[in-house]
Amino acid sequence: MAGRIAIALLFLARIAVAAGPICGSTSPLTLIGIDTTTGTMLFSAPAVGPGNPWIVELAAGGTRARLYPDRAKGRYGGSVGPGPVIAASPCGKSCVQPLRWTAGEWEPVGDPLLLPTAVNVAPTYDRTGAPWFLVYSPTAQDGTVKVKAFHLENREWKDRGELTVTAVGQPPALPAPQRKDGVLAGTGLFSASGRPEVWVAGVPSLPAARRGQLVALTGSSAAYLSGDGVVYLSDDSGKKWRRSTWTPWGKEEGADGTVGIWRQGSDWWVDLPYGDHEGALRLAWFDRRVPSEEKILLTRLTQSGDWIRLGETRSEMRTRNESLGLTQILVPKGDTWILLTGCVASKGTSSLVLRVFDGKSISEPRMLSLATKEGADHE
Repeated sequence: MAGRIAIALLFLARIAVAAGPICGSTSPLTLIGIDTTTGTMLFSAPAVGPGNPWIVELAAGGTRARLYPDRAKGRYGGSVGPGPVIAASPCGKSCVQPLRWTAGEWEPVGDPLLLPTAVNVAPTYDRTGAPWFLVYSPTAQDGTVKVKAFHLENREWKDRGELTVTAVGQPPALPAPQRKDGVLAGTGLFSASGRPEVWVAGVPSLPAARRGQLVALTGSSAAYLSGDGVVYLSDDSGKKWRRSTWTPWGKEEGADGTVGIWRQGSDWWVDLPYGDHEGALRLAWFDRRVPSEEKILLTRLTQSGDWIRLGETRSEMRTRNESLGLTQILVPKGDTWILLTGCVASKGTSSLVLRVFDGKSISEPRMLSLATKEGADHE
């Protein structure tokens, strides 16, 4: 059909395709976490009708998707870092048991933790592969949170101190580029060999409505993405910030590549893909200057300070029956991007619909049938 994207199917063997749909276009998948060593992504799929909830395990290159029953009651949180995904499950009043995804099951990692009830948690790993468990609680000061960090040593979660921080982003906890045994939460740095400290001199001074998130790039360089999608950059650990005026449209819009009359937030906007950027800021630009032909452009800021335009594609996918918009943009490993449209149900089964940027080009749309772990699949 003219003007419509033809979906290229990657068939999986049907030996163990789940009987009956487990999700659809109206049943969004929720990301649990990412193992950045393998690039494996875990999603939660809610129960459909009388069915049970599922865990969807997606391979880094978007070539395989497997289903596992979600047996962890009340599980929450999820790590992004170099190790199997860690989450948490309640184990009684003020009791939390960290869990690690291992061979299709959630298994306890370390001893339980006693925590206040009004907190959020964010597990991660440092670059030695050691697990961390960060606990976030509100403060009386607007724009700040108190973070308490625990580091796993043998089976015991050791208290590594607490710090009041700002500019916590998504993911809320990541490995620190400054210290191999450290992790970051917003402006806070926690390490196994030192006291908690603030790793930036400051962040851009913005009104509350425009406050955003801090992204560590290298030991001294950082980026800050405001709530309205403006990018600020620093080369000296936040002592000085400059507003980036670069756009991926180059000189077609102006001599310096800025957009001019087009309005950010309505004609175009910027989004930060979810994952560990590992020293190279990655941004997705949505171009709605022609609303009926909305596009997404993938870009990367290199460590030398140069912006690279990686690829461009339509943001919306159209099948014979419906239009499907992007639901999540992920960077699971290195320069691999996953453009996830979501889940569709057809003929009694469910499939993930996605596109992959493999470091060179953006693939045609793929449909991956959701198979249980006994299924044999092929690319």
